[in-house]
Amino acid sequence: MITDIFDEPLSMDLERVLLRPITADDADDLYEIFSDKQVMKYYDRLPLKSREEADELAKMFIDCLADRKMVRWGIEEKSSGKLIGTCGFFCISETNKKAEVGYELRRDRWGMGIMSEAVEAIMKYIFTKTDINRVEAFVEIPNVASMKLLDKLGFVNEGTLRQYERCRGELIDVTIWSCLRNDGVY
Repeated sequence: MITDIFDEPLSMDLERVLLRPITADDADDLYEIFSDKQVMKYYDRLPLKSREEADELAKMFIDCLADRKMVRWGIEEKSSGKLIGTCGFFCISETNKKAEVGYELRRDRWGMGIMSEAVEAIMKYIFTKTDINRVEAFVEIPNVASMKLLDKLGFVNEGTLRQYERCRGELIDVTIWSCLRNDGVY
């Protein structure tokens, strides 16, 4: 079952980063990440404006994990001990055996392969620890870097969803990507 993931140890020690549950102590680092307009450019929420909003974000990640609604790992850089991003699964559907993947990374760590390392690890994790069949990702058309990441990780671009969602006050097109269990990538 997909919900079995919530009963498993969530920490993963990778080559350059440690993936671990987010804590309230991560709020300062979350503020640095989620207040950056470039990091948030293609995100479905506006940049944080205050440290208090970062406290609320950390609490939301913690509560959603406790409520078995979302698994969001903090990406902790081993060399600095800083939280430099997050990644995880949400919109989890036991009925349809699917989940959506999402991620973001500090701008000064872009292009280093860190997110590839992290998302590959959580994809292996979800296909190993659950009976999930499908992982989806929705990407705004101009977000070429995210599409390149998904392609590299074996996701298939299924097409464009026209005027799919309201984001930053306007209806936007997004591409939908998927990775299926029987694709054999993980």
